[in-house]
Amino acid sequence: MMFRLCVSFAVFCVLCCKFSVLSYPQGAPVRTESCINLQPIHMDPLTNQQVPNQQGTTRPYRILVSQQQYQTCTSNQQCGLQPLQVSIQGQGGLFRGFIVQARTPNGGSRSWGQFIPLQTGDSKVIQCQNGLTLTHTANNDKNIVRFAWIPEPGMREQVQFVATVVQNLRTIYPGVYSAQLRPVGVPVMPTTKLAPPTTMSSATREPPTTTGLPFAD
Repeated sequence: MMFRLCVSFAVFCVLCCKFSVLSYPQGAPVRTESCINLQPIHMDPLTNQQVPNQQGTTRPYRILVSQQQYQTCTSNQQCGLQPLQVSIQGQGGLFRGFIVQARTPNGGSRSWGQFIPLQTGDSKVIQCQNGLTLTHTANNDKNIVRFAWIPEPGMREQVQFVATVVQNLRTIYPGVYSAQLRPVGVPVMPTTKLAPPTTMSSATREPPTTTGLPFAD
């Protein structure tokens, strides 16, 4: 009897370890799907089938920005002089993973600018094919992640931060948006907005209908 219990416990531990590896606890891999759709894939180690994501609707998360304008610049040195402060925050709820990019509000998939992690061990920058991207480095529970963002030399686009936040293995919150950022002194052209007008605090939208893609636990 004791032998059977020990064997059962050992099998359970192996499956738990395998499941943890499959769910990308150290952030999003640099894959085309994750970088474009910003959604995870979690695999069941027993069936090798995808675990369906349950998309939350109330979104207990928000993206805050220190200001809604950025200074245009012509060199990396000049661009780095006035970084914007940004944070992903839980509103009464913790989260384990995230992926965030700065995109134009007209539906483009390119990620603009550069991300600078401000908290050691919480986030890292990855080079996606559509631009620099910020993701988590560990799947521990967290309430806030802070980072800085600077524009690219010659950049004059209006952008906003868009993230997918992973609450746990099965529940994700895609389409978490910040307020829109406008370049100082550049006329703003009308765009098709991805999210409704918001205050400095945050913006959200209804979750996209794309399939889940890998990156977080």
